[in-house]
Amino acid sequence: MGGGSITTRRTSQVRLATAAAALGLAAGLAIVSALGSSDRAGWLWGFGAVGVLATLIALAGWAGATWWGVVALGAEYTVLHIGRGSVDVGAAFVATGLLVLAELVMWSLDARSRVVNEADVTERRLIRLGLLSLGTLVLGSSLVAAGTLTRGAAFARTVAGVACSIGILAVVTWASVRQRSRT
Repeated sequence: MGGGSITTRRTSQVRLATAAAALGLAAGLAIVSALGSSDRAGWLWGFGAVGVLATLIALAGWAGATWWGVVALGAEYTVLHIGRGSVDVGAAFVATGLLVLAELVMWSLDARSRVVNEADVTERRLIRLGLLSLGTLVLGSSLVAAGTLTRGAAFARTVAGVACSIGILAVVTWASVRQRSRT
């Protein structure tokens, strides 16, 4: 009957792990923000649901939905904190979480390839993701800290904010260029 030389197509462990991590992160971001306010709960749960649903759609194969998920979860966090006083220190952590979410979804989609990723490739990508996350967290924290400076230092806040924003864009651009040059 044959079939002995046909290899079975198995779902990659890397794909499953990155998909599970992305979905867990999206759900965590959505739930934590939605539980943060009772007067805006409808909006928060709505944005959170859109963010998680878009992440699911992206993981199913439509990469464009990744950005809808990130934008919805970012909007949820913004709605939670808008008009609530001083700068929120958690913003740097949420921004890092959103960056990691997008990277995990893309990694999961990349892992659909029939080309087998060797352990060292996975290790390098994990290290790159860790460094990208750390860089985003450091620069984001600097940006948030610049927003907490006293009122008399408006110019210093503006310069620090612009410098940190440029730094975050540089880190993201560098990571994208390095990733594309390897493929």
